Amino acid sequence: MSSFLDEVTIVVLQQDFHKRHQIGQELLEYLQNPANSLECENVGQLIDGLAHWVSASNYKVSLLGLECLGALAERMKDGFKVHISAVLPAVQDRLGDSKDAVRDQAQALIQKLMHPVSTPQYVFERVMRAFGHKNYRVREEVLLCLMQTINTFGATSLSLNKIVPSICKLLGDPNSQVRDTAINTLVEIYRHVGEKVRIDLGKKGIPSSRLSIIYAKFDDVKKSGRMIAQDTGVKSPGQDEVDSARVSTATRSKPRPSTGTIKKTTSSRVGNAP
Repeated sequence: MSSFLDEVTIVVLQQDFHKRHQIGQELLEYLQNPANSLECENVGQLIDGLAHWVSASNYKVSLLGLECLGALAERMKDGFKVHISAVLPAVQDRLGDSKDAVRDQAQALIQKLMHPVSTPQYVFERVMRAFGHKNYRVREEVLLCLMQTINTFGATSLSLNKIVPSICKLLGDPNSQVRDTAINTLVEIYRHVGEKVRIDLGKKGIPSSRLSIIYAKFDDVKKSGRMIAQDTGVKSPGQDEVDSARVSTATRSKPRPSTGTIKKTTSSRVGNAP
């Protein structure tokens, strides 16, 4: 006898919008109830079908796909990890969607893939490829995703020394919103890591005029009392300045309370694209 999820999978693979919308709502409610079984003959087929929903041109279908995948990820936990590579490309593209609700759900799903499915480092290593995406909104949203990740899981959850060069490259992005968000991202990293970031940026070949703007923002944050980092001034030989902050803070494997929603506080969301 086929399970509910087996029956849903058949409909998920169909192209009919009305059937998708109806079954999507039913599936979401089913998955949100922890008492309901996840028994499914081919859960991979279900997940692949929902990933295609995420790529749909109709934003309602895309939104339902993201929500259902998020609910599945929460229920399956690390059992969902083998499906990350199948889901992530479509989710990354939705970061560039014109609808705020779709972009927000894409961000929320990425956070769930980091925990409880996998780890921030494992997921962001794959997400950061979108730093070079042709859609400026995607580039901006990946930066916002990085800030959210740092605030949720802590700076020690990521190898920031491997990420900072990509952020520095976006300081010269053709789009002003991306450039502003890149600066805000470096400021957020500085807030968590400390003066080691200032030292490291001085070696990145950033134009002095732009570097002075960044340093001024660092100083403003430091004066405001919003710093999280507690610099020890100790650095092991050969250790990268940014990544060396990992030695002074215990690694966080679980999310901690966020200090606020990055999207609401980031000034880069204000204004139009050039």
